[in-house]
Amino acid sequence: MFSLGSGSICDVCLDRFDENLKAPCSISCGHVFCADCLHHITRQTCPLCRISFDPRSIVKLHLDFPSNPPAESEADSTSAEQEARSLHERIAAVANAGTTEANLRALISECKTFLSNHPRNLFQDLRVSLRMIAYLCEVKSTLRSQNQTVDSYREQLEGSRTEYEELQRRLSEVDGARKEAVSARKKAEVEKRDVQSHAVQRELELTQKVSEMQNKYIDLLD
Repeated sequence: MFSLGSGSICDVCLDRFDENLKAPCSISCGHVFCADCLHHITRQTCPLCRISFDPRSIVKLHLDFPSNPPAESEADSTSAEQEARSLHERIAAVANAGTTEANLRALISECKTFLSNHPRNLFQDLRVSLRMIAYLCEVKSTLRSQNQTVDSYREQLEGSRTEYEELQRRLSEVDGARKEAVSARKKAEVEKRDVQSHAVQRELELTQKVSEMQNKYIDLLD
C-alpha cells in the first residue's frame, strides 16, 4: 500500500490530506490533490500541468496515516519559527526584487515541504504568502506559454503574408500575360481582316484587268 508522509499536503489548498474531505485523489495526468479541491475546481484541467481530465476518472487513494505524530519540542518550535520567518523574508524579497521562475519554484517547494511538517493552524501568514507566489508562478508560466503561442501565430502570420504577397505577384503576372494575349489576339484579328480585305481588293483588281484584257482581245478579233 502507498504510504503518505506525516504532513503531506494538497498543492492547491496546502491543507494536509486526511481520510475524509481532504482525501487524496489522483487524476489522469498522475498529480494528486484533495477531494475537496477537485470537487470545487471550475475547469477540468490539472492545476499544475494544465492537462484536461475526466472527473469520472478520478481515483481516490487509500493511504496509511500515522496515528500519533510526535509532539513538537520547544526547541523545535523555535527553530520552526525561525525557518518560517526566513522563508517569509525570502518571499518578500522575491516580491520586491523578482527572481527567475526556477528559483521561485524551488522556494515554493521549500515552503510546501516546511508547511507539510506542521499543523494546518500554524504559520498562517506563510501559508497565505505561499498561495500568492504559487498562483503568481502559475500565472507567469501560463503567460509565457501564451506568449510562445502568440509568437508562433505571429510567425505563421508572417509566413502567410509572404505567401499572399507572392500569390498576388503571380496573379499580377498572369493578369498581365492575359491582357497581352488578349491584345495580341485583337491585333492579329485586325491584321487578318486587313489581309482579307487587301486580298479581296487585289482579287477584284485582277478580275477587272482580266476583263479588260478579254475585251481588248475581242476588239482585236473583230
